[in-house]
Amino acid sequence: MGGVHLEIGHRVPLGAVSALVFLAVAVCAALLARRRPAYGIALLVVLDPFAWAHDLGPTQITLSKAALLGVLVALVLRRSPLAALRDPAARPLLGGALAIVVVTAFSAIPATYIDAVARETLKAIEYALAFGAAAVSIASETDEDAVRASVVVASALACASALVQYVTGAPSGTLIGGHVILRIAGLLEGPNQLAGYLDLAVPILLASALARGRYATLAFAVLALAVVTDVLTLSRSGLFGMVAGVAFVLVFRAGGTAISARFATGVAAFVAALALLASRLGFLQRFFSTGEVERDNGLGTRSELWHAAFSLWSSDPALGVGAGNFELLLPRAGLVGVRTHANSLYLQSLAEGGIALLAAVLWTIVAAIALCLRFAPRSVLLLGIGAATFGFAVHQIFDVLTFFPKIGAFWWLLLGTAAGRAHALRTETR
Repeated sequence: MGGVHLEIGHRVPLGAVSALVFLAVAVCAALLARRRPAYGIALLVVLDPFAWAHDLGPTQITLSKAALLGVLVALVLRRSPLAALRDPAARPLLGGALAIVVVTAFSAIPATYIDAVARETLKAIEYALAFGAAAVSIASETDEDAVRASVVVASALACASALVQYVTGAPSGTLIGGHVILRIAGLLEGPNQLAGYLDLAVPILLASALARGRYATLAFAVLALAVVTDVLTLSRSGLFGMVAGVAFVLVFRAGGTAISARFATGVAAFVAALALLASRLGFLQRFFSTGEVERDNGLGTRSELWHAAFSLWSSDPALGVGAGNFELLLPRAGLVGVRTHANSLYLQSLAEGGIALLAAVLWTIVAAIALCLRFAPRSVLLLGIGAATFGFAVHQIFDVLTFFPKIGAFWWLLLGTAAGRAHALRTETR
């Protein structure tokens, strides 16, 4: 199977009108969060897929960055307590966020391209701020409706934007049976990125649908849409991640309470219909193939990239070659004309930040899953976030998703929400 990729330019300078729009978004987010902090986080989740990026010097301004600034200002003006960040349950996650920032910054020591390290360090700081804002904002909440509803809305918008590309055209495709099959991406950067985004959303939607609460019916409808869209991205690693997240929800849901026969029958019928459609369209050939995509348009195979990651890491095992430097240093590993990431979060972390960055990443993932498992019996949202993190971690064995701000920020907002909700649950029992 070969790959077809269409390059799309996105560089737009910041102008007076766009600056006013970003200012308006920041003010609206601040006013919303000043009144009800959880609504500010919900707004961040909904805006996350809509970058609307504009260049400002060496960086970019996006809708989510403007909204995050507004939420942070509102929290300062409210003098919101930071107890959630000091909570023993949240400290490991906070430590992971700070460790990633520090190690990313220190990877500048062996780096060749300092500007790339600076970009990745600022990104890590943005993620840490998103985590902190969500934790502080959600800590005072007595329910989870705002965040769960925002995930439903954002997922529906992301799926709709992707599915419409069957009419308007998709950014990439793949060859199956001699035919180019479109790989949809929608508001995300590419098909694998959309699959990663949905790997985070699907477990939360499933947990919400099974809870039979206020948004259960709507969550189930969007869940079905998200599963179909995830499959249509033709991302094998995305499918693995989604299945892992769904399995997590089913295993740890409320102590393993039984699912109604009606729900199980509906899911079985839906999966059977989806499998039949995939088979008729030839998609199963894609998902059950172990073959690698041919090198095309500056992309290498996983075996080449993984070997390159180990080769570059060996030059400095402690701190790697510098954050953001992997794609720029591939010629050193013998991959001339290739510029891409390592197709594995863990190997990329090892290559760019050495053992220190890999340890920080693994610590964060384990801490997040442990926190969510601890409170999952009392919180549908924490069950969903724990499952999302597990599926996300599985997906990133074969991909790098936190590199992309829309997906990375979404994950860290969910982790912050988990920390804040855990603190609220601990407070309620005192």
